Amino acid sequence: MDNQESELPCCNPSAPEYLIADLEKMKGDAIGDTLYSERWVLKTLMKIIEYSDDSWNEELESELCALWDMTLEKDVVNFLMDQNIFLIVTDALQVSQNNRFIEILVGIIGNMCCQENVRTELLKCENTITFLLKLFERPEPHILIQLVRLLHSIAWDLVKESGFSAVWLESELSNSRLSKHIFFILNSSTNEELLSSVLEFLNTLCALEISDKDFSQYFCSPEMITGMIECWKELYSGWALDENFPSKSLCKAASHWTTVLSSFTGYETGRTILCHYGVPLGEICKRIIQRPDDCIDDILISSLSVLDTIINVYFDSDILKRVLYLLNMLLNMQSYDETDKFNRDSDALEGLLLNCIESYCLSASTKVVQTVLHEILSTCPENHVLLFWKSVNDKQADDPGERAI
Repeated sequence: MDNQESELPCCNPSAPEYLIADLEKMKGDAIGDTLYSERWVLKTLMKIIEYSDDSWNEELESELCALWDMTLEKDVVNFLMDQNIFLIVTDALQVSQNNRFIEILVGIIGNMCCQENVRTELLKCENTITFLLKLFERPEPHILIQLVRLLHSIAWDLVKESGFSAVWLESELSNSRLSKHIFFILNSSTNEELLSSVLEFLNTLCALEISDKDFSQYFCSPEMITGMIECWKELYSGWALDENFPSKSLCKAASHWTTVLSSFTGYETGRTILCHYGVPLGEICKRIIQRPDDCIDDILISSLSVLDTIINVYFDSDILKRVLYLLNMLLNMQSYDETDKFNRDSDALEGLLLNCIESYCLSASTKVVQTVLHEILSTCPENHVLLFWKSVNDKQADDPGERAI
């Protein structure tokens, strides 16, 4: 028995010939290094080509969703590009009124746009871009979410690299088509994910500067401000004043919201429009700066920038007191080590905040009625009053053109 056992092979037996043939066939059908089948993908693409809304069913939806998931794989994306996927999708979208079908196809292109080469090729397909932009006319949140996600990935390339063409974007902005679609969504949507996606897209667009052209000026209008106000009401109606934002996604959306508004403070037209809506904007920004003490972030900085801009039409004693409290806290933080209870992103962030606070103090000293200002300061702690006047003097020293009246 022992001799028999010692003669047993020490390796796995060879697979049967029929199984080897099947494995080789499967391997030959795989897309790149994935286990996805070329034939299955081609059959699915053929269903898209032959699609009509009458053919829609759960099985087709499941297959298209599977293809959507597969587009996270680079090899699959390259395979689809070889099949002229942009033309296939564009033709299919033109014959369908099925919202779910359209959402999935736009989502597939959106996933593919995670690859830089895909974005580059898409920008060359004017017909596809034109038709995608027309989808803004469909008031279906799930389609719009995927569409905004797709366009945002392209716009972000324009921020990072000057080599990407902005002709299509400038065309849409110069004739106000894209702006109007964004205004409409901000004014009317109740979908949190869509509103958050649009704010992120808008924030990226407002950060664009191409050929010395500030793209934020395309969006600075009364319609934009009213849309931003309605958007805020929809997203933050349940936000308690003594709390930070209820979720990371809403905190991110607030960052985009305030940054977009602060981008309008850099030129006269923007400042004029902000002042026209100074009261509702001021009420919102006042609430933002009253968040818990550890909220030292870009949201606070952008909100103070807006409050500084609209101080001629919106000033509140509670704002000035809060600003001085933050100033005192900020200066005290400089002596604390990294283990202190205050959360600090960086010294640069604190520097930006200090600059905003000093600017607000200077504006208050020159634009608020002096009797009102002195009455407010008389109710503040003595060290806060000293910090106020020190900030005014420091800011005047930095900007000798500014003088208190």
